[in-house]
Amino acid sequence: MTRAPLTYADGAAGRTFEGFDPSVPVAGYYRLRLNGRGVWGVVRIWLGPPHDPVTGEELDRGWRWQASFNGEPIDLERAWPVCAKHPTDEQHYRRVIARQQWAQEHAPGTAYADPRARHDPLSGPLPF
Repeated sequence: MTRAPLTYADGAAGRTFEGFDPSVPVAGYYRLRLNGRGVWGVVRIWLGPPHDPVTGEELDRGWRWQASFNGEPIDLERAWPVCAKHPTDEQHYRRVIARQQWAQEHAPGTAYADPRARHDPLSGPLPF
C-alpha cells in the first residue's frame, strides 16, 4: 500500500498563509520598551512628509515612513518591526505621553520620566 503524493507547492494542502512582512511598516500605534528593564512606552508610525527637527514644521519633501516614541522622533528601524506584536490605540498613546510629562515634572528620577532608564518597581510610591 502506498500513499498518494501531496505537493505542498501546488497548494494541495488547502492552506494558505498570509504572513507578516517586516519590511513594510503598518501605520498605527504600538507599545515598545527601549530596553529590557524599562517601562513600556508608545510608538506612533505613519507615512507622511518629514518634520523639521528644530521647529517641528512640515517640510516640502517626499513622504516617508516615520516613527515617534512617546511623542519624540525616533528612527523607524529602532521601532519597527519589534513593536508590531504590541498594537494599541490612540487613547493609550496619549495617556502614556501625559504620564511621562507628569513624571518629568513631579518624579524626574523615575523610569516613567526617562523611558531609557531601568525600572525599579520598589522605587515608586507604595500602593497603601
